[in-house]
Amino acid sequence: MKPNALSTSDRRNSAERAKNEAFKLLSARAYSCAEVRERLRRRGFQEPLVEQTLDELRRLKLVDDRDYALRLVQERMRIRPAGRALLRHDLKKRGIDSATAQDVLDEVFEGVDPEVVALDLLRSRRRHYDGVDRRKALSRMYGFLGRRGFGAVAHAAAQRAWLEFSESGHDGAPDS
Repeated sequence: MKPNALSTSDRRNSAERAKNEAFKLLSARAYSCAEVRERLRRRGFQEPLVEQTLDELRRLKLVDDRDYALRLVQERMRIRPAGRALLRHDLKKRGIDSATAQDVLDEVFEGVDPEVVALDLLRSRRRHYDGVDRRKALSRMYGFLGRRGFGAVAHAAAQRAWLEFSESGHDGAPDS
């Protein structure tokens, strides 16, 4: 009987340690379920205990992948705007499932024209294109927007930006 009592006590202590680790982790910032799972595993907690801890965190509403993804995308769009492709990739890296990611991206991008977002980004980087010939400037714009996840929108936005910059006297000719 003693070994079972000890075993139960050890399990209870392990469960408490796992919860405390998760609480400590979540006190610094929000995490997805997959991120919490991975960190608890790295700290040596066994899978059943990790899942039990995650169930408890979900019950307490301390982890919620949809809410986490929504806040992450909204914050990203406020600080460092990006296209859907890059945001989808970031969510996947953080363990957010495809359906949740798509739902969140649809919500955030509802009524948002990605070409306008891309054009605003190019306007903020205008100095990078001053004094650069058209072909080189467009290539830089395409590359920049492509790396930011804008895809096909990049070409239209870059063309519009180039026209806008050209009409305002920044046509690629070196500044005097």
